[in-house]
Amino acid sequence: MIKYLVEVVPLNIIKLFLALFTTLAIAVNIITIEKINTINDGFSERKNEATWFVFQLVKEYSQFVTEIRITPIETKSLWLHFDLTWSRFDIILNSRESSNFIQDANYYYFFSDQFERFQALENSIKLFESGKIKKEALEHRVILNFDEVINFVNSNFKLQSPLVKKNSHELKRLLLIQKMTTMVLVSLFVIIIIVFWVESLIRKSIFRRDPLTRLMNRSALTHDLKPQFSQTYYSILSIRVLNLDEINQKYGIDYGDILIKSAAEKTYALMDKHFNLYRYSGATLIALGAHNQSLQNEQTLKVMRDSLSEPICLGDLELIMDISLIHEQKVHRSMLLERLTLLSRRKAASTRA
Repeated sequence: MIKYLVEVVPLNIIKLFLALFTTLAIAVNIITIEKINTINDGFSERKNEATWFVFQLVKEYSQFVTEIRITPIETKSLWLHFDLTWSRFDIILNSRESSNFIQDANYYYFFSDQFERFQALENSIKLFESGKIKKEALEHRVILNFDEVINFVNSNFKLQSPLVKKNSHELKRLLLIQKMTTMVLVSLFVIIIIVFWVESLIRKSIFRRDPLTRLMNRSALTHDLKPQFSQTYYSILSIRVLNLDEINQKYGIDYGDILIKSAAEKTYALMDKHFNLYRYSGATLIALGAHNQSLQNEQTLKVMRDSLSEPICLGDLELIMDISLIHEQKVHRSMLLERLTLLSRRKAASTRA
């Protein structure tokens, strides 16, 4: 499965896409964190400033109400607190620090309406000074307006005000994005590790494989001998194509490659599963197995020799392999490397029990 995927999509392409996706995930994560910080900082700063101005309004308004309730009313002090409350309304509605927050939270129309009502109190105060209305009527109008402001502030300048809810929803959305991108980053990191692991296996497999026959090569045999030495005795089968150099010189190396590839395919098809098959040198194949696992009998060797001796038809040309087939059984592990070296050099065909 892995081999098929690697053949369809090369590892370099996979690495490129992983790098792009990882970069994208990191960028989204960083941007999300920046947005969260911006929302938190901007909202907190604007809310704190606007809240301070609103509380200053409530403070001055309450002082104005107090002056209304005093008997007798000090008109000079009353006008002073009237002007101060007027200025607080003006700051809330027109200053840059608070007006942005008030507008974002949809509070502007309320404060604008209350400011107009408060301005209308100026005529009522003048009428009171001229004696045309009583103190109770003036006090009733002032307290009515003041109570509306107090109720509005108590209802909206809490943790769950509409603007706070809006920003909380936005923060939850951004935190979800951040969580998802973090999970994607972790997944990509795991995939990258797997890709490099698969690449390592593929490189190791390529290093151990002969590119022509796809059999394991001499390096693989040398490496495999270490765990193989756990056995005391071994069976060795050497298949050597004696006329490979002749074919290469007469027809070209491409025909020699066909010869070796055909020998490898035929031998692999007839080889017992307990034996490992290697291309030991240019013209030599070596099959190695534990002596107690399987023994190649004479009949099997005859079938193999007959199969290898069959002509290879290439159009009008027929190639025939001159094969040296040597089988040695019960080779002691201390002699294994020496026997492999000798078998790879031997040219005469023989069978030894």
